[in-house]
Amino acid sequence: MKKILIIFFILILSSFAQAKDPPKKYLDENYVFKDLKFIKWPEKTGVWGKIETHGRIAPNPWNLRYETKIIRDRKYSLRFEMRDGDCHKRDCDRPNKAGRSEVSFDGDFPKNAKGHVGNVWYAWSMYIPEGTNHIRPAYTILGQFKMPTAYIEQLDRVNSSGFDEDCPEIPLLFHLDPEGVLLVKDGVEKCGGYVNKVIIPYSEIHNKWHDFLLNVNWTDKEDGFIHLWINEKKVYESKGKTIGKSLKRKKDGKKMGPSFRFGIYNGKRFKPVKTQVVYYDAFKSGKNCKKTALFHDCENLPKN
Repeated sequence: MKKILIIFFILILSSFAQAKDPPKKYLDENYVFKDLKFIKWPEKTGVWGKIETHGRIAPNPWNLRYETKIIRDRKYSLRFEMRDGDCHKRDCDRPNKAGRSEVSFDGDFPKNAKGHVGNVWYAWSMYIPEGTNHIRPAYTILGQFKMPTAYIEQLDRVNSSGFDEDCPEIPLLFHLDPEGVLLVKDGVEKCGGYVNKVIIPYSEIHNKWHDFLLNVNWTDKEDGFIHLWINEKKVYESKGKTIGKSLKRKKDGKKMGPSFRFGIYNGKRFKPVKTQVVYYDAFKSGKNCKKTALFHDCENLPKN
């Protein structure tokens, strides 16, 4: 009986730990999230670690908010909004008219790495409300796995069209385009070539949660791979190196791999653009599917 009570109290304490609320000020619709600050996300994210605002996140209360009505899991989601002209700091001076409401995971990376390396699983959910559409000829990035600045500084650019033996600084992106949500790989042939694939058709994107499950082996070897499932479908897979020579290059003695940024990042807004809103929730990352997947059956993942 005593053992049963101990287990019961452990489960209760665990549920309270998962349900911890954020600071009350975060729920004020007039609160402005500062740049380069941790936002104290109240749910465990696995090896993804903490969520930090970008150094150039637009400084308005509507750009980033905690949401309590449109949620996928538990009590909160993150709501991102970009209006015409929103920008901050150096983004405002960039010739491509960039602006962003973007955060990133300051991950629980291996001690010998800056960023994720090796076989990693990721899960997150995204909701695009009716009225949020593409803004071409401007562009919209909803998420990107990006290499550290130190990797970018060490790249050997050999010409204007590509990289020598290196994969690009952003090995994987997600765009909002007229066709829908696209997976984009802006790579040279040795890194799998250029990919521009519709993963959520435009007719299916609005007013519903889309559950992502991604498995990547981040490596500069040919045994790398990418597998992506969204909802009940496998929407993309590839084989081959997923990052460049980053495992040979080091920063402060650490190997370099990508980390995930998400929200709304706009560029080329040379003409007025319409407001965009997107919600994110249910973040998890781990070394295997069972420790990561929230809405997918790891024993029966679709093969195509």
